[in-house]
Amino acid sequence: MKCPQCKSEMESRIFDIGYGIKVNSLHCRKCKFNITENKRLKNAMSALRQRMSKDVKVVRIGTGLGIRFPNDIVKSYDLKKGEALTIKPEADGMKLVASR
Repeated sequence: MKCPQCKSEMESRIFDIGYGIKVNSLHCRKCKFNITENKRLKNAMSALRQRMSKDVKVVRIGTGLGIRFPNDIVKSYDLKKGEALTIKPEADGMKLVASR
């Protein structure tokens, strides 16, 4: 297949997107453009979310409550001490969003 950007020949390449999940894509050596089939990308992202999900316990912090983030989550999301997060209610629970 020819690259839609520069018209060079594309090659098949396997990318490791983290947590041992690999996805096959077409890659252009010349301009570095990548094409990944939508179905493959969705499957890889679903697997990544599944592997990144963690069970954590609520702990007492002073007179309040808190949760401890596992180190791999801290690194993946580049969380810092003192950083603000927003709690958003969802139909099936809650969602934490960085307030950046």
